Amino acid sequence: MATLSLIIPVETRDESPAELLSSLAENKGADLEILLAAPDRETAIALDLDALAAQDPRVRIFTPASAPTSSLALWTCAVEATKGAWISLVKPRDGFEAEAGRIADAVKAKIGKVDALAWNAIPISADADSSREESIGLPTGFDPFPYEKTNLLKAFFLWEGSLSTPKAPFGLYHGILSRELAMNIAATIRTAGRDHDLPQWEWAARVMLIGESFVFGPRPLSIVDQRPYAPPATFTQRPDFPFHAGLGVTGGIIEIQSALFTEMGAAWSGAPEHVIRAILIDCVGETDPVRFEAKCAAYRQALAAWEGGRHAHLFQPKFTGPRPLERRRGLHGTTLMVDRHIGGARNAIEFYRVIRNFLAPIGLMCGGVAV
Repeated sequence: MATLSLIIPVETRDESPAELLSSLAENKGADLEILLAAPDRETAIALDLDALAAQDPRVRIFTPASAPTSSLALWTCAVEATKGAWISLVKPRDGFEAEAGRIADAVKAKIGKVDALAWNAIPISADADSSREESIGLPTGFDPFPYEKTNLLKAFFLWEGSLSTPKAPFGLYHGILSRELAMNIAATIRTAGRDHDLPQWEWAARVMLIGESFVFGPRPLSIVDQRPYAPPATFTQRPDFPFHAGLGVTGGIIEIQSALFTEMGAAWSGAPEHVIRAILIDCVGETDPVRFEAKCAAYRQALAAWEGGRHAHLFQPKFTGPRPLERRRGLHGTTLMVDRHIGGARNAIEFYRVIRNFLAPIGLMCGGVAV
C-alpha cells in the first residue's frame, strides 16, 4: 500500500497533467500512488494519458465503469479506487509536494490519530502579468498543530471570519485525508445521491462535519492554479431554497451546507450577518461594473426569498473596482513577501518548484535531518 494516493482528475481535454507529473517525477523516491482519473476513455486518449503513465510506474489511469454525471461523482469514484493510506487531490495545473504523505505519517506519529491534514495552499494565477510588480506572502512557520473542531465548525458553517468562502481549509482538495475518513465520506455522498460540479466544497463540508482529528501546518505543501469562478455546468437549484452555485461561489457553498443539514434532519439558517458579509465580498470581487450589478441583482432576489426577506436589508453592496496589488517585500511578522514571478515562475507548478528551495525542509518537518 502506498503512503499517499494523489488523485488528479483530468476532466477537460485542454488540461494535460504532463507538467505536474514531470514535477512529481523529480522525486522518484516518494512513496506515491498517482491516480489520473478521467471520466471516460475518450478523454484519456485525447490527453494521451497512457503515454504519460508509462513514464512513471507510480502512475495509474482510472476511468469509472459507468460515465460519471458530474465532477462530484468522478471524485468520489476515484477516491474509492485508491489504495493509499492517505488520500489527496489536486487538479492538473496545481503544484504539489511529493513528500506530503511522509509528512502526514510524521504528524500521526507525533500527535496520534489524524483524520485530516491541511496547510496554506497558496493561489497563483498563470494569467498574472509578469510586467506588473506583485508580491505573494509565504508563511515562515512549519510546525503542524491540532485544530479545534468547534472553531472549525464555526468558521465553515457559521461563516465566522470568512471572505467569499469560509476560512476553513480542511478537505480532499489541497488537503490530506485518512483512508478511513475518505471512504466514510464517499459512502455518505453515494447514499445522499448528490450530483453537481462543486466537489471541493461538498467534500470539505463533510470532512469538517464527520472528521474528529484535524491538524494544520503553516508551510505550503501545494499551490493552487487560481482561476476566476464560473458557474459550473452542473449545479443543484432547489425549488424550496433560493441559493445556488449559479449566483456565485458563496451561493454554491450555502446550498451545499443547507443540503447537508437537510440530510441530517436539521434546518440550516447560518449566521445571517456573516453569510451576507460573505455574499457582499463575493459581489465586490467582480471588477467589471456590468457583472457586478448582475451578480448583486441575482443575490438580492435570493435574499428576498430567504427566510421571508428579513435579512435583505443587510445587503448593501458598493462597486469598488479592481483591488490594488500587494507590493510589499521581505519579512512582515511571520510572513515572507516574495515576488509573484520569483525565479521566472509562470504558473503554480513552477512557483512551488522555486519556493520549495527556501521553505522549511521536509526532513526537518518530519523530525529528521533538514533535507
